[in-house]
Amino acid sequence: VIDTGIGRGPAEFEGALVGGADFSGRGSADGRTPVGAVDFNHGSWVGSLAASRGTGDGAGMLGVAPEASLLSLSVGFGASSSVPFVDQVADAIRWAVDNGADIINLSFTTNTLEWDRSWDAAFLYAFQHDVVVVVAAGNRGTGTDEVGAPATIPGVLTVGGVDRKGKASVEASTQGIVIGVMAPSEELLGVSADGQLVVWNGTSGAAPIVAGVAALVRAAHPDLDADNVINRIIATARSTPATRSNPALYGYGLIDADAAVSASVPRVDKNPMGSLSEWIRL
Repeated sequence: VIDTGIGRGPAEFEGALVGGADFSGRGSADGRTPVGAVDFNHGSWVGSLAASRGTGDGAGMLGVAPEASLLSLSVGFGASSSVPFVDQVADAIRWAVDNGADIINLSFTTNTLEWDRSWDAAFLYAFQHDVVVVVAAGNRGTGTDEVGAPATIPGVLTVGGVDRKGKASVEASTQGIVIGVMAPSEELLGVSADGQLVVWNGTSGAAPIVAGVAALVRAAHPDLDADNVINRIIATARSTPATRSNPALYGYGLIDADAAVSASVPRVDKNPMGSLSEWIRL
């Protein structure tokens, strides 16, 4: 989880965190001190949706993949760090890869289609080391009118958001042709850095739901490479008349965790979300 840092206090994270680092210059060496005044809880909310453990038998919040291990890599959004944001992200991606990440979750947007050239090498490094990279599409409610980088980078699994009725969220998502799948982005639960449960909205939450599904797929099918993990997720996404008629709104459809894990899906020989190396070559 490359975000503002996963808090140390919540019981939901006991046993889940296996490492971390800070790239903002404002956090702690283990990445567990949340960075930023506005986004202080963001990293904890994201991490809890992916892999929180609960607080006991039948209590607390469980994430999508409650037996997955988490790495907390803290970065500073906006003025939360004097280190250039593009450098923080590039360095965090490389650190994650070098420290065993199977899946990287990025719940942020830059609100621009293009990305810094340094991200070419960083993201390519992740893809070359068989890492699934999941990215949030962004939210109209916070000013993101179109999907921006890193969600526009070929090869990442971009996640848009739907409401409780399965319709594309007006405020808590944005839309664009690079969306791979949709996941819930409204009325989500999250564990704050102080252990409080909150309800929140946004594709920042939809992305770790999908990252959690990717962890379930990797656990159930350890022989699959990242391209086929992504393919299983999009190939088993639930199709509806709305998703079929509006691919720019819904991508391949609504995430179906059970089908992604258990369905029979033919293998592919390339990432269905595109090739960054081919983009760089062109």
